[in-house]
Amino acid sequence: METFDPVRNFWQKNTEPQSSASPLTKEDVEKVIRARIKKEKKIVAEFFWAALAFQIFLYSFASYLFIRFWGDPLVIGLCAAGALLYIPFTIKMMQKFKAMYKPVTDTTVDVQSLTSKQYGLLTQFFRFKKGFDLVAIPVNSLVVVGVLIQIYMPGGIEANLTQAIIGFVIMMLVYATAAWYENNKHFVKPLRQFQLILEDMKKSD
Repeated sequence: METFDPVRNFWQKNTEPQSSASPLTKEDVEKVIRARIKKEKKIVAEFFWAALAFQIFLYSFASYLFIRFWGDPLVIGLCAAGALLYIPFTIKMMQKFKAMYKPVTDTTVDVQSLTSKQYGLLTQFFRFKKGFDLVAIPVNSLVVVGVLIQIYMPGGIEANLTQAIIGFVIMMLVYATAAWYENNKHFVKPLRQFQLILEDMKKSD
């Protein structure tokens, strides 16, 4: 984790008595803080664009399989379940990230209030995502393994139940590992940085 000492020093120098003759102004300090916030928001944005691309691919591929295997009710059911599962997540994700990146028109809003709002929005979405992962990981694993076995293995799932169970467990581990890495990089670390920024600004008041 990057240290917040430079920003803390800037802020403290700015709040010292005028006799110290610090060349830094409040505007200088806020620029440093805004740049730090911008960097963390960029990390979060990486998740947004990657997740959006994945969901577009998922909806497109599910639609293709839905049409291609129209006569197979199991494939159709699995594809429909996978696509329907992600609709609430896509809507929620669009709402939260639109709120996070909405331009600030009120020039009277201070940087601490803006940081607190960003922290709150990101916390809410991360809480929602963790709950979604608990459902999405097993469902996605079931859909992927079920569709692949049903399409490519003779006899489908009924004739390859053992392979289906093994594939399901492996896919669960893969999804869980990917989710942990994704959450740590795009949510845990940025939230920690936002919290440090807020704590240091409060100490400097």
